[in-house]
Amino acid sequence: MQATAVNQTTQQVAAESHDPGLPGAGPRVGGPHPVTAIVQRLAEAFRPWGFAVRDLPLLATEQENFDLLGYPDDHPTRTQLTFSPVRGVVLRTHASSGIPAVLREATGPARSLLVGTCFRNERPSQFSSSQFTQIDGIAVEPGLGLPELVGLLEVMVGALFGPDHPWWLNRSHYPFTAVGFAVEVACPRCSGGCGECHGRGRVEIGSGGLLARDVLAACGCQDDWTAVSFGCSVERLLRLSHGVTDIRPLLGGDAGFLAQFD
Repeated sequence: MQATAVNQTTQQVAAESHDPGLPGAGPRVGGPHPVTAIVQRLAEAFRPWGFAVRDLPLLATEQENFDLLGYPDDHPTRTQLTFSPVRGVVLRTHASSGIPAVLREATGPARSLLVGTCFRNERPSQFSSSQFTQIDGIAVEPGLGLPELVGLLEVMVGALFGPDHPWWLNRSHYPFTAVGFAVEVACPRCSGGCGECHGRGRVEIGSGGLLARDVLAACGCQDDWTAVSFGCSVERLLRLSHGVTDIRPLLGGDAGFLAQFD
């Protein structure tokens, strides 16, 4: 008799505490990792323009990572920031190291989005990490120049921040470019100045440029062909587009943190 009363009380409490508005207790369906989602968004934006994703391995030769791209022997990325597991081989420091293979293999016009996990000997912080993901675009064919580069950067900025988001090019220099630019956008976090943009109202999201002739020649590209490239760090984009204040959890498996991107 006493057991029956206890069972009835338990059932009554369970019925009264049931909330039909709560989500079901079944398995939760997740989504792609936020880094993967950004890559997929850019891939979709560039697919109509003939770009295909090319996943890069973790290792690269010193030749393709530095020599063919015009990096001098004393460049800081080469001498201070690079992990080298064996002589002549490095953990890839940038997705641009996939450019020589694209140029070398091109028998006609070629367009690729190079995606790779990159490594640099840097102290992890809320803004940077020793491991990160880069995506680089490369287009090679006769007659490419600054107008085509600007058009491709317009596609990139529009895919990430919307078609009317203001952006600018500032002259810069990279070892593998004849003419290089830093790409800046209006700060997504403020309208006039904040800690993210240091009061400037704009932030750098990547780079682009026209490849140098000696780089094209070293990679076996035809004499009358030209190439443009552009690139960005995916984690940096997530900081800006989703307000992530610390990128380190992106490398972890905290489901609670990653759920905000679903």
